[in-house]
Amino acid sequence: MAKKADAIVVLGCRVGRDGAASAALQRRVDRGVRLFREGAAPLLILSGDGAGPVSEAEIMRRAALAMGVPEAALVAEAKSRNTFENARETAKLLKSRSLRSVLLVSHRAHLPRATLMFRLAGLKVVDWAGASPPSFGLAAALHECAALPKSLARALLYRRSSRRSFGRSDQSRQDAP
Repeated sequence: MAKKADAIVVLGCRVGRDGAASAALQRRVDRGVRLFREGAAPLLILSGDGAGPVSEAEIMRRAALAMGVPEAALVAEAKSRNTFENARETAKLLKSRSLRSVLLVSHRAHLPRATLMFRLAGLKVVDWAGASPPSFGLAAALHECAALPKSLARALLYRRSSRRSFGRSDQSRQDAP
């Protein structure tokens, strides 16, 4: 069993053309549900918007419910469109519940970048679980190499704009009578 966390976060991926879970998405949900049943965390966060009429998060939520996960243990985060947004939106959800530690579920090639994004979002990544077969191809490795600079740029720009916004609100409070 993986280390105990506040939440297991299952990161979305493409869905089938029919709006159903793709094989890759289903493997991620299966892995997340298995970890939940093993007691790795009491909460399962399903993260991803996707491009279809039904969000990845909702497709994963329905699959987890069908596998017997109680509704109260599920949170569908359907705003995020990329790994940086997965991390940012999950951090907001967890902060509102005074929670901080996560166990990430995605495909193996994606997990190092996802871990970095979640840490930059202020979360403690206690472990990760790969949902894909142990080997991954050159295409996945190349995708991750190309995606890392974009993810880092998003995270740094977000942090910079958040600080600027915070600074403005501090200044406006100081200027108030």
